[in-house]
Amino acid sequence: MVKDDDTAYLEYELSDGRRAILRFAHIDHRDGCHISLDLYKAYLGPVDEVVLQRVLAKFRGELVQFSS
Repeated sequence: MVKDDDTAYLEYELSDGRRAILRFAHIDHRDGCHISLDLYKAYLGPVDEVVLQRVLAKFRGELVQFSS
């Protein structure tokens, strides 16, 4: 069971300018996801929603919402 104080959030901007709010059960998952997204962007190209969902699944996170 995950306690509320263990929940970690990440706000990440996609290539189309939308900002995704992501939730993770543990800060290590959030940090791993953030590092992976930044490395993808640096070496492979823009981070779109498809890439975001794929990386998010690896780190057991969930998309909370998109904002502009």
